Amino acid sequence: MFAHDVSPHTNWRAIFDADAVVRALNGAAVGTPVAAGRWDDQAAFALLTRIELPDGEALLCALRHGVPFDAVELSTASSAAELLAMSVGDGRAMADAKHESAQSTDRVALLEHLLAGLEETRDASALLARAAEDIAARIGAGGTSIMLVEGNRLRVRASVGIGVPLGHEQRLDQGIAGWVASRGERVVLLGPVDDDRFRGSDPQAGESVSMPLRAGEEIIGVLSVKRPTGAEGFGHKLEVLDAIAGDVARALMAINRIDDLEREWRAEVALEDVMRHAAAKDADAAARTAATAFGHHAVVVRSGDGTLLALHADDKECRDAALEASAKVEAPPGSGVRVGVARHGQPYESSEERMAGRAADALGLLAHVGVESAPTRHTGVRVLAVEDHPVMRLGVRALLEREGLVVAGITSTCAEAVDLIAENEPDVVLLDLGLPDATGAEAVTRIREVSSSLPIIAFSVERAPDVIRSVIRAGANGFVSKDAPSSQVIAALEAAVQGLTALGPIEARALSRIAEIPPADATDEPADTEVDDSEPGAAVPVREPLTPRELELLRYLAEGYTNKEIARAMVLAEDTVKKGVQTLIAKLGATDRTHAVVLALRRHLIE
Repeated sequence: MFAHDVSPHTNWRAIFDADAVVRALNGAAVGTPVAAGRWDDQAAFALLTRIELPDGEALLCALRHGVPFDAVELSTASSAAELLAMSVGDGRAMADAKHESAQSTDRVALLEHLLAGLEETRDASALLARAAEDIAARIGAGGTSIMLVEGNRLRVRASVGIGVPLGHEQRLDQGIAGWVASRGERVVLLGPVDDDRFRGSDPQAGESVSMPLRAGEEIIGVLSVKRPTGAEGFGHKLEVLDAIAGDVARALMAINRIDDLEREWRAEVALEDVMRHAAAKDADAAARTAATAFGHHAVVVRSGDGTLLALHADDKECRDAALEASAKVEAPPGSGVRVGVARHGQPYESSEERMAGRAADALGLLAHVGVESAPTRHTGVRVLAVEDHPVMRLGVRALLEREGLVVAGITSTCAEAVDLIAENEPDVVLLDLGLPDATGAEAVTRIREVSSSLPIIAFSVERAPDVIRSVIRAGANGFVSKDAPSSQVIAALEAAVQGLTALGPIEARALSRIAEIPPADATDEPADTEVDDSEPGAAVPVREPLTPRELELLRYLAEGYTNKEIARAMVLAEDTVKKGVQTLIAKLGATDRTHAVVLALRRHLIE
């Protein structure tokens, strides 16, 4: 092990006879003469005593010329052997501690890197890419990969120095990684792969270690390192690799938990929005919010008796599927509604059932709203809808059915509508003014030719005063814009059936030409002024006439809506609303939004 003042090439077996060695190893301190020629040319004396080491035994040997070793020296030699044993033990403990410290340093540095990654990104792929690079650098690996278990397959989510692309998949029963993931056992290979268990693996990888990523009792992935860059290989780093694999697994679980919490929070916010829309009797918004928030392409809500309460659909295929599902499903106890949902491109999983049930409970408020509002509906009114746009036809049918009205027919041309009226006259007609075979007042006139008393509600995107006047003169009972709230459309149909004229406030103002500038030769006042009724005799400047959308915006301002609330109600971007308010203030000559409302009230632009 070590020598002092003795040649390292000394033949100790030639110096001591076997009997002296045996007695020393048995615990006796042995002093013995050494014949000339055994050590050197002179006669000498020797001392032998045992050193007890943690992993075996050794001998302390001493040689000198001239004077034999006495009893005191033999006893001292035994004490010296004990000290040497302690020194060897301490030295080895220090070496082990140093090694463990170096491994702990590598692990702590990697863990700090993972924690920093958690703070910077919630993307599992980005975190794993960083971890793979760090592991390769600190462990001394020419290649590192991290694969995650996804169903019955393994997918590469991070790869450094290995010619396997990200996203590469393999079965759980394939290769070394599959073995590790399915068995939960570490695999260490020290040469070319020649094992039937690992067919399909890299046969020239050389030394490699693959170990499971554990989250409790579950195996969530596999960490693999290959081709050590140092002379010592991976053998002395297996423990730290085990610890690092655990750290990576815990970091992944932290990301997954954060994702779950954020997803739950978003779901709670969405459910709150659905319930708020349902409580406000806005069935369309409730269904649309449920579809958008929970990844559906169609949502259908029916009452317990099958009446359609709400429908939102992005495409006809999903719409039909959701309608069919809502007709088949049984209403949960206490809910009172049957909800059908559909989507394309991705099947529903069992894990989504709980959230789907909560969304159905939120939409169940529509059933209670329907019961309360039933007395105000004109249930049984037969409506003939004339609309040439296929998407609008779907929306009109859903609206009428949801509100309890009977769809007597939906046609796309005026000729078809005339035929239906002649055969079986409905209670009211909802008439589009942009039909392929009749536009504007012409469509009303043709219907009046077959029925002089049938109520007609014109339904159009056009709001020009001359169009509204011509339609009313032709015999229409009312006019509703296509961007009006659904409640206004239903109210107009019900009013027409009762013999009333149905005009929205914007259409009524357009018809009476309120706020229009009179011709310069038709008034004694200057053309650029109008009378302020709140201050008799005082004239206020007339600004540019307001558009229908600006009048709608003005009403929301008068009701105290914020820009954000207006944006939601008018389905606009908040920046668009902000710019619209600024334009409106400028047109009215106001100083702020409150002043704008005051001026609008004075001029009777709003009530």
